[in-house]
Amino acid sequence: MQQHLLRLVAPALVVALALASPSADASPVDLFGLGARGLAMAGAVDSTAGGFEATYYNPAGLAFDRRPSFALGYQSASFDLTLNGEARAAREAPVLTIGFGVPLPLGEPLKDRLALGLAFAIPQSAILIADIPRPGAPSFVIVENRAQTVSVLGALAVRVSRELSVGVGALALAELTGDIAVAPNEEGKLGTRVKDELLADYALIAGAAYRPTPWIDLSLTWRSASTARFSLPITADLGESFGIPLPRLDVSGTAQYDPAELAVGVGARPAPWLLAAVSGVWQRWSAFPQPVAYTAVPEGTPAQPPPDFHDTVSVRLGFEGRFRLADDVTLLPRLGASLEPTPVPDQTGFHNHIDGNRVVLALGAGVLIGPVRVELAGQAHLIGERTSTKDPALVPDPATNPGAPTITGSGTIFVGALQLGLDL
Repeated sequence: MQQHLLRLVAPALVVALALASPSADASPVDLFGLGARGLAMAGAVDSTAGGFEATYYNPAGLAFDRRPSFALGYQSASFDLTLNGEARAAREAPVLTIGFGVPLPLGEPLKDRLALGLAFAIPQSAILIADIPRPGAPSFVIVENRAQTVSVLGALAVRVSRELSVGVGALALAELTGDIAVAPNEEGKLGTRVKDELLADYALIAGAAYRPTPWIDLSLTWRSASTARFSLPITADLGESFGIPLPRLDVSGTAQYDPAELAVGVGARPAPWLLAAVSGVWQRWSAFPQPVAYTAVPEGTPAQPPPDFHDTVSVRLGFEGRFRLADDVTLLPRLGASLEPTPVPDQTGFHNHIDGNRVVLALGAGVLIGPVRVELAGQAHLIGERTSTKDPALVPDPATNPGAPTITGSGTIFVGALQLGLDL
């Protein structure tokens, strides 16, 4: 009977497992940034963002653009992660970016006051990758293959006065929902039916930009939490030949998660050729959901303890130079650095969410040749080594937890980007 049951339910399980991959917990724009300039300045562009990049960093920046712009870029990230001294496989994250910003050519009283922006971050391996690891299994929950979902951003900005603008937009992430059913067909033979549907989850992005002088830029940006969930319940009706009813198996969880964020940015130009910018970003990681829900457990199994992530404050610093090399040629060297504290507490109990404080070092350059922009950017994310020791009161039997007695993680992420743009 057990072999008969396995043969019948196996197709559904194979389909469910085909959706699995290494864990993924946020969008590419949240982990690396949007656009070559943002990458090269380590995200410290909230106060000076323009064009399609402003749809994420601060929609209000669109209203200061004077010309329509278009950009096409490609970036890729490779992960070198280590778990307990051994390399942990993680897929690369190639992403295609497309975007534009358009000041609306309206007459008075709206002349030079309204602008639109649209951006796409399109992973090249999948629309959405969800993971169904066993709860409690070790995973780099914050960084491991986070850039594996399509992100679409749109924004509208209004220039209230010469110095002040406001903007509002949305970030849309893909969600996966559906069901898998095993049941007899019209001929009485068992078969598997798979139904899935991609939906969108929307998150608000709103901002204000204040530029009182040519030397100072101030900004405030709010990004609400965005979540890409997956839900694929599996039901099995084996017909009259198997009289024991099978419970429904819920394959569900959170594939991608961007926390709510509040960013404050300041840009200053101590010299006409130099921009120095700093951003402080509060991230509400305390609302982080369980990455994977229990699917089928024996009655009386204790519920998963909450992740207990805590809120963080990131500090990001960026510099951009501006040097005119010829009448129609301008060089824009860039560099940046940021400190991204981990929201993950010490893993002393059931969970094995691996993470450490992350330092991001960034470098890049742009070349303006008339209306054409050619931009390069690179980042190195250094994840500090961190060891967690299990509490015997929480894990009385070390054999039941893969992170016992201690678990250590560290790693490096390398990101490279090339972007071509046109200012019309």
